[in-house]
Amino acid sequence: MKKSFVLMAAVTILGSMASMARAATVEELQQQVDELRNQVKAIKAPAPSAESGGDGYAKKVWDNTRFGGYGELDYIVTRENGNGKGSNAFDPHRFVLYVNSDLSDWITLNTELEWEHGGVGGDVKDGKKLSGEVLVEQAFLQFKLSRPLNLKAGIMLVPLGATNLYHEPTNFNSSERPQLDRYLIPSTWSEMGAGIYGSLGTKVDYELLVMNGLDGAGFSAKDGVRGGRQNLNADVNRNKAVAGRLEVRPFTNLYTNFSFYTANSAKVGTAYTTIAAFDGKYSIGDLDLAGEYVHVYQDDPRALGVTDIGHNMSGYWVEGAYHVLPKSLKKGKLSEADALIFARYSEFDTQQGSIGDPSKASGKYDRNYTNFGIVFKPTTTLSVKADYQVYDDHRKAGEKALDNDKFQVTLGFVF
Repeated sequence: MKKSFVLMAAVTILGSMASMARAATVEELQQQVDELRNQVKAIKAPAPSAESGGDGYAKKVWDNTRFGGYGELDYIVTRENGNGKGSNAFDPHRFVLYVNSDLSDWITLNTELEWEHGGVGGDVKDGKKLSGEVLVEQAFLQFKLSRPLNLKAGIMLVPLGATNLYHEPTNFNSSERPQLDRYLIPSTWSEMGAGIYGSLGTKVDYELLVMNGLDGAGFSAKDGVRGGRQNLNADVNRNKAVAGRLEVRPFTNLYTNFSFYTANSAKVGTAYTTIAAFDGKYSIGDLDLAGEYVHVYQDDPRALGVTDIGHNMSGYWVEGAYHVLPKSLKKGKLSEADALIFARYSEFDTQQGSIGDPSKASGKYDRNYTNFGIVFKPTTTLSVKADYQVYDDHRKAGEKALDNDKFQVTLGFVF
């Protein structure tokens, strides 16, 4: 750097001296001396700083920013069973982009933007439009104060259940997220709010948030509480929801989580919705065991104007997976590879207890799913999944099923 400066200064001085040698008057000589002085000052001037908004600041922002994301590409064959939902299609299920940036050594901005089923808008063919959506799934600030106590605020994932916080496709074995985590916990579920989080020692993490709540008018026996998700800038009433999570790791390879949500879901009056969940997973050698239980209590369904749901909704799933890839194959390009076979059984009912209109009671809302399949991971960032779903319920003869048997292949990736 010093050599470059000396060389530039020498060239400038020599050029200026040559120009002065041709100067015809004292005034011209003085003018050229002043120009020389200004040029030397410019050469000595420091590079633009972060405060000046120059290249140095741009480099700092770039160095402190990280990009990532995940996606799912599906091939789905749905069996026709009389409900008109049979299909055979490829689906660009979702693509998600993360952009996270350290605003300082203790403040971080986290964002997540999602495109589902190709997005929305523009005509595709014959007046049809893309059927998906584009939305901001996360956009929040973290204020890292200490290990036991930190702050966060913005659009955040509700810390409830086994899947909502860990919804990337490499985190679960089936092609689709468990149905329980779609209807009794409406994953992916984000809301605007603020709260605290931290670690209590080395085996306990917690999170406690105040957020906008659900709109109970959107609840139904068919979709559980999924239809209650609101716009991120709206709340059905003046009350706020409280959600929390406690993760306990009592010993190696065992993870247990207790989480809850509670809020008034009525636009007028009071009708509290409380959701409690417990999930866990444990590994023994090549065997992985996992499960989840969810219970939804609605104290006054009538106040919501919904007549087909019960005071209670509940369900569970249990899963076993076994790692089958021989260690002898884990070399070269497959040094990080893995392969699993898995099976999961799930059951849930959205009409438990008395319902507003007894004539709407039906066994078809008491559903169960059996999923089994294989997962191959050539690397830790890509899952190739193939599984079959067997659907059943307790509907009477003549009633249409809410879901179907199906075969699905998914390419799930993170980056």
